Amino acid sequence: MSLRSFARLENGPATIVDGVLAADSTVLAATMAPDLFAIPPPPNDRPARNGIDYSKHDRPDGEAPPGESIGVYDRSRTDVAAWLGAFSAHIAARPDRIRCRYASGEFSAVGTLAARLIDAETDADVYGPLRALVEENGVVVLMGVGLTRMTLLHLAELEAGRRPFIRWTRNRDGRVVRVRAGECSEGFESLAKALAPVERRLLVGASLWRVFPARQIVAITADAIRTDPSMTHCPNPECIECADAIAGGPLE
Repeated sequence: MSLRSFARLENGPATIVDGVLAADSTVLAATMAPDLFAIPPPPNDRPARNGIDYSKHDRPDGEAPPGESIGVYDRSRTDVAAWLGAFSAHIAARPDRIRCRYASGEFSAVGTLAARLIDAETDADVYGPLRALVEENGVVVLMGVGLTRMTLLHLAELEAGRRPFIRWTRNRDGRVVRVRAGECSEGFESLAKALAPVERRLLVGASLWRVFPARQIVAITADAIRTDPSMTHCPNPECIECADAIAGGPLE
């Protein structure tokens, strides 16, 4: 959601969320913590084709920076990465939200089906809430933003056979643990033509809303990626995340 796309929205994201809840519906949003993937790659855990130039993380003494200042994951946190914007920040800070319990901690939900969506996450399946959204025949609404901000497309990549990248964070006991992560999404607008048949557009005030059925998004995108894996490459020809994702993801 782009709050700026509304020009003016009284009470900000709360107006949108409260309206959805009043219709007895549920809101699911990405709410990654700002330091979720901030632990440097451990020297003894560096899988190939993982979207990382490991040489940039090494110090002259041969050791990776320890990342001791990185906090542990706790589902009671209310902060999110700044790039997620005001909508995600509002969801994460609501007292009625349910946030993912595992170290990946990618999503929060509010509403009737919040527990159902969030409980679908497992330590091995960071996109469990998105799978549950598909099973519930949910929809994705892009409010003033494009496909590059649609997190559900990362699930479609998995369905197409790509493995998610490996990153590292601190678990609640302080241990550095692996978490799974999506890759560069700056090339996702190239999927617009394939998704056009299931897209609906409407104006809400000054904001353009693009509405998609979740189940069809995953099926259409997975098929498109299998047909042409390179179509999701971003405009940067040297993007290592795109190259490694297109090749299939990490080798373990």
